[in-house]
Formats: sequence, C-alpha cells, structure tokens
Amino acid sequence: MKKVLSLVLALALVLGCMSFASADDAKIKLVVWSFTNELQGMIEKYYLPDHPELDIQFEIYPTDGNAYTTKVDNLLATTPDSDEAPDIFTLEAAFVKHYVESDWTGDLKTVGFTDEELSTAFPVMAQIGQNAAGVQKGLSWQSTPGALMYRASLAEKYLGVTTPEEFQEKVADWDTFLETAEELKEASEGAAKMVTGSGDIWNAYQYQRSEPWVVDGKLVIDDELLDFEELCKTLEQDDLTQKGGAWTETWFAGMQGVNETLVYLLPTWGLHYTLKPNCAPGASGDLTEEELQKVSEENNGTYGDWRMVEGPTAYSWGGTWMGINAAKAEKADDAKKAAIHDLIYFFSLNEDWLLTYAHDSGDFVGSATAVEKYLAEGEHPNPFLGGQDHYAIFAKGAALANGSLMSEYDDTINSLFSDYVTTPYTKGEKDLDTAIDEFKAAVAAQITTITVE
Repeated sequence: MKKVLSLVLALALVLGCMSFASADDAKIKLVVWSFTNELQGMIEKYYLPDHPELDIQFEIYPTDGNAYTTKVDNLLATTPDSDEAPDIFTLEAAFVKHYVESDWTGDLKTVGFTDEELSTAFPVMAQIGQNAAGVQKGLSWQSTPGALMYRASLAEKYLGVTTPEEFQEKVADWDTFLETAEELKEASEGAAKMVTGSGDIWNAYQYQRSEPWVVDGKLVIDDELLDFEELCKTLEQDDLTQKGGAWTETWFAGMQGVNETLVYLLPTWGLHYTLKPNCAPGASGDLTEEELQKVSEENNGTYGDWRMVEGPTAYSWGGTWMGINAAKAEKADDAKKAAIHDLIYFFSLNEDWLLTYAHDSGDFVGSATAVEKYLAEGEHPNPFLGGQDHYAIFAKGAALANGSLMSEYDDTINSLFSDYVTTPYTKGEKDLDTAIDEFKAAVAAQITTITVE
C-alpha cells in the first residue's frame, strides 16, 4: 500500500511539475529595455495585474556615459533576434532620432497599429517618433510641451503685474521679453534677473526655426538662430541674467528663492520634477504636497508663488518613446505581435489609462483625445501655481509645437553650437562670423555623413 501511495504521490508531483512548466511555457515572453525604471514601474502597477499571460523581463541600463545606447547599439548590430535582445525599448529625446532613422527599429504597423490609432497621438510627439519617410517607429505615453513659469511676487513687486494675463503681455514675443528684462533690471536696481542664463531660452527659441539642422544631407543654420545669438548677447552684455546655467547651484537657488530669478522656461516634467521639488531649501521630491508646502513656508521658499503662461513661443522639451526591435517583430508570431501592440497601445494611446495616469501623476499625457477628455472634466487647480490649471496651458503648446524640426544629429550639433558660437560670441570673445566658421569646422570633423559648406 505504501508503495502504491508513493507511486501516486510521485506521479502527482511529476504531473504537477509538467503542468507548471506548461503554464510557464505558455506565457508570452516580452523583453523590455529602458534607461530608467519608470516604464517598469508603470507596467507592474497598471498592466501586469490584468495580463497574467505575459512574462515580461526588464533590463535597465543607465544613460550615464552612454551605457544604454552602447548596449543597445552593440546588441542590435550583432544579434538583434537573440533571446536577450529587447522586443520593446525606450528612446530618450537625445537619441530617439538615431534609432527611428535606423533599420533597427520597426514600423509599428508591423505589430498591428492602424492609421486610425496613430492619429490620436499629439502631432509633436508622433512626428519625433517618425523617420524621414514618415514611418511611425515610436510612441510616447507623455507629451512634453513647454511653458513659461514666473515668480508672481517678483512680477508684482518690480513690474506691477498681478495676473498671468498681464504677464503674458510682458513676454508675448522675444523683443518684448527683452524689454521686460531691461525693465526688471531698472526697477530692482539690478537685484532681480530675468533668467539664470541665456541658455535658459534655447529649448524654446529653437522651435521657431523653419528648417532643421540638416536638410538633404547638408548643414543648415536657420536665420532664427542668428537672431537667437543677438538676443543672448544682449542678455549677457546688459547683465540681465544670473550668469549661471541649467542644473547649477545658481539655477536651483532661483527656484528656492535664494536669489531673485523671475522666469524659467520649462516643460511638463520641469514643473513636476524640477521646479516643484526644488521650491525651498531642504525640499525633496519624496515629500507629499502638504509636506512640501510646509517646508517651503518654514524656509522662506517659493511654493505657491509660481504662475504659468504660454510665453513667446510654443515648444517641446524631452520625452520618452517606446520603439520595437525590427528583427524580433518581423519573426514574432501573431500572439506575440498582438502582445507588443497591446502593451505599447495601452501606455501611449489608451484613453482610459491615460486619464487615470493624468489624475494620478499630473503628468501631461501623449494622446490628444485623452487630454481633451481631461480638460472637459473642468478645471484642475494646482496649488503650487496658485490654483492655475497647468494642463490647460500646456495643451496650447502641445498643439502648436513642431516636432518635424528634430533630427538624429541634434544632440551633437546643439552642443557644438553652444560651445563654438553662443558662449564665445555672447561673451564678446569672438565675432559672429569667426564663431560660425569654427562651428562649421567642428561639425564637419565630428559628423562626416553630412555636407558642411
């Protein structure tokens, strides 16, 4: 009898293991790579609980020292269809065009996306996720329109401005922006500055270009960039800035109220993850809204003293796109293609989830139709902005920003333009013609695939 029971138990154990293995094998495996754990956290919280049929394996590689892009490039260039290669991988604004212009990323229609689905994305983010032929290779769960944030108390103290509508008139275009900077200097006797540094306006100003950096394989210096240089030189030479740069101690000091900086041009993430958590000495991103406000009050911070307006121009800054590995997508069976489609669609275009995420995070989402529904709910007052609805203001910029200006060369060329033109010219170290000639030589040396005349 004992032998019989032992055999029964052994058989049950074997069958159980076989059943478990079969269930495991039946799951659809998706490999997801990213440079932060943001997407992983969203998938685990919002998606996996309703999708037990998926086995999602995450790989996180930081962008420090180009570790992420080096890893992606090496693997996709050698064994793109290997088990460890990503099915889905995230693309940052700095390198999204590098990938969507390559053969490594696949057309999203390969996994079932339709024109109707793609049409609901904000144009600026959809454009950035397309290659030069207009093939959609990336979608984002967020849109990153920019706006202009200003200190309400400083605007009232030095400019006599008491409403956002009045302040928008003070920054309606770049000529007026400069006039207001001069007025601020005179009224404050030099104590208050318009911006931390002339570089603060770059991300907004560049969106006024008519042409991108590279057209038909040739370097193009749009006339707007020459106007940008003159504006930056005036800001520098007339002492209208704090003489600092982004991400420096001086930049954050203005957010905290340690120095009197009137204006910051920031996108959606800049409001939530940069300006707000740095509104007071001792504040951090880990604090609740109530705790943040308390720390600000205790340390003479700036919580509640900020307001938003559209500023001189519509622009976008940053973002994260999801792309697919072309080699694996083409070989995938219908079930896996559907799984890839459904995951990307859920986070980038599913209106129900995007509305939930908008309420949970306050982040500006990437679907135009989802934003319309969110705004139709009525106003969403933001206490950090004195009760303004940041969504309504960002929506204006999101609808107007032109994503077709971005190219795969932007990260390199932008840095060279700043180093060889903006910095030496605005400081009076070189004349503009000399600076531009040296810039062209640097571009030609670093990017041999384009023509520089």
